[in-house]
Amino acid sequence: MNFSSLPFAAFFVVVFGAYWSLRGKTTRQGLLLLASYAFYMSWNPWLLTLIVGSTLLDFTVGRQLARAARLRWRRAWLIVSLVGNLGVLAIFKYADFFIGSFGALVGAAGFQANYSTLGLILPVGISFYTFQTLSYTIDIYRGRIEPEPSLLRFALFVAFFPQLVAGPIVKARAFLPQLQDDKRFDWKKFDSAMMLILIGLTKKVLIADNLAVTADSVFNNPGIFSTRDLWLGMLCYAGQIYGDFSGYSDMAIGFARLLGFDLCINFASPYLALSLTGFWRRWHISLSTWLRDYLYIPLGGSHGGRLQTARNLMITMLLGGLWHGASWTFVVWGAIHGAALVVHKCYLWMRDSIQSRPTHSRAAIGFLARGANIAACWAFTFLVVNIAWVFFRCQPQLDSYGMMEPTTVALERAVYIVTHLFVPATPAQPHWLMNKLPMVILLGLVAAFHLYEEWRRRGYPAIRLPALIAGPTYAAWLLIILIYCPEFGNPFIYFQF
Repeated sequence: MNFSSLPFAAFFVVVFGAYWSLRGKTTRQGLLLLASYAFYMSWNPWLLTLIVGSTLLDFTVGRQLARAARLRWRRAWLIVSLVGNLGVLAIFKYADFFIGSFGALVGAAGFQANYSTLGLILPVGISFYTFQTLSYTIDIYRGRIEPEPSLLRFALFVAFFPQLVAGPIVKARAFLPQLQDDKRFDWKKFDSAMMLILIGLTKKVLIADNLAVTADSVFNNPGIFSTRDLWLGMLCYAGQIYGDFSGYSDMAIGFARLLGFDLCINFASPYLALSLTGFWRRWHISLSTWLRDYLYIPLGGSHGGRLQTARNLMITMLLGGLWHGASWTFVVWGAIHGAALVVHKCYLWMRDSIQSRPTHSRAAIGFLARGANIAACWAFTFLVVNIAWVFFRCQPQLDSYGMMEPTTVALERAVYIVTHLFVPATPAQPHWLMNKLPMVILLGLVAAFHLYEEWRRRGYPAIRLPALIAGPTYAAWLLIILIYCPEFGNPFIYFQF
């Protein structure tokens, strides 16, 4: 069930009504757990065994970590959690990738490679709830939280359906305390939640799904388009993935808020960042903070000199790229971000702050110099992010025979696009993208949402409508979305991760 589908709307209305009709924390939490399992089973019923197994594993490990007195036993139990969770993730998500890559390497070396892949179906959301449960056991090991005594509450933390399949990635120390409170319906929260859901629907259905038409045309067959259309296709994909993922996150936060829970903000005007460091403080914030807290800092962070910092950044971003999917194009995407972060973190020639004082004696000259520096930093960052998106988007496709093409073909397609962004493309039979004006308008809406998110990020109040105006406004807003949404919407991009 997609958040933007009618079945989910009916499902949520039933859950919402039943939840607020019941009394008692335990009864409500039991209902939410059953609803979460039903939601997850709607994708594939047998996948429930995986999430239940992960829940039981880390609930048990958490209790044993608290009981273990010796450090070696605590380390042993933590290793059990790491091996169990990452092992399942590796089998389902990466086994075929590494088997195929090894076979291709052996074949390239001139040897006969006879191998077969496992053909396993990737469980929806496995990367997200795996990181959530790992944060729980790691935090207990570090002494930051106590183990959760209730299996019901812990199971709900793992499977809470608003953020189960595509985040935000919720840490136990932020979510579990909320299960101790008696929830009371709040009209102010209801109003803000509805606003978030409508914003998320607008981003996903109105913006992302419409931009996807142009982006798919360009990325599926870039060789027939001119350089100008390649630029437009790249920008459309940048707008699509922002609208798709931030829209999902907005809806997830909104649906959780309707049930009385607060989830972390996951996006904050990322395309306004002035460096790659700033970008990762604004894009998929729950993942970037997870990678920082549980991978980058344990590796040594930025405390060991430039070479060590560069190594830690590259390892973190390469693994972050691989987290997104079993493809070398994701690894290249991570490598581009890692290299840009190394440049910013280690050599400090690009600055993130727009509040530094002018260094020139004349205020006017200083103001202009500062503005030029800001513009240059933004343009460089935005260009690097978009070039990286090209590799992120260029995934292996089915060929005319119904076979999946090699990853090298996808990489060649990405390299072709990036090259011809700067070297004029002259296809033998050129095609031109139609209906460019609507795409430009949609990209303008992406910019407008960035300005709104920046307004909120700086602490300014959210827009509030009087009750008598809010209802008709929301209804008209929803009607506009339904009118201008594509006939066939795309699934959420991050469901595949």
